[in-house]
Amino acid sequence: MRRNAGILAGLAAALLLTGCFDVEQTLVLKKDLSGTAGFRMTVNMEPMVLMMTRMQHQMSGKEGEPTAAEIEQARKDFLAQKKTEGEPSPAEQKAEVEKSLPPGVKLLDGGVEDKDFKILAHFNFGFDDVNKLKQIKLAKKTAKEGETGETPPPEQPGSKNPFDTPFGDLRIDRQGDTLLLTTKPTNPMEKQGEEMGGGEMDPAMKKQMEEAFQGLRVAWKIETPFQVLESNATRREGKTLIWEYTLDTFEKMTPEQRAEGIRAKFKM
Repeated sequence: MRRNAGILAGLAAALLLTGCFDVEQTLVLKKDLSGTAGFRMTVNMEPMVLMMTRMQHQMSGKEGEPTAAEIEQARKDFLAQKKTEGEPSPAEQKAEVEKSLPPGVKLLDGGVEDKDFKILAHFNFGFDDVNKLKQIKLAKKTAKEGETGETPPPEQPGSKNPFDTPFGDLRIDRQGDTLLLTTKPTNPMEKQGEEMGGGEMDPAMKKQMEEAFQGLRVAWKIETPFQVLESNATRREGKTLIWEYTLDTFEKMTPEQRAEGIRAKFKM
């Protein structure tokens, strides 16, 4: 059992953020380009546990799918591993985010909840200039060399949160009396592949990754007081433009659509 736990821990480090993502980002602009922005993310880690169990099953030379007993043991080992790692309290997490914010951006409310196999994060920000949002970082703080007297360990492949800078690609350009807003929707499966070394995955690994991300949903909602001249939004509800992506829509994107990303032009 101890050997099994060690294997699972190693795989967990390499596949830390493989799971079913449901992410929603919101932006509400005022005429002076101040406003509010929100980020909400739920990650279901159970698909990752099943994926790790299958890999362990194959590594031990067994054929077919893992048994119900193997899966249940993997679930128990995963939860036990989480308990030994320890996590900062919601108050500490909130304080850490607040300290990293640039002047002019305020955390209105937020926090992270860890519920066994699910991680739920939500943050709402107020800002005086929309261009400051790209400076927001939600990544955990790591010790720097010299702070503890020791060189910090390198990040494990797959350990980086694909949404650690949730508004990092947001760009607002004034063009005369128009405003061009662009950003990139984040595909966590693609980011996971890059973290694991990039390149083409073998068919078996790709199939398992697709199963792990099967319930993927990424959405952007943008509301402004301006007239919409053009956009590539999925749909519109009143003054709100909405872009929604699933694993299927991400995979069907053409190179041109990926390059264009989210785009909307407004008359000010």
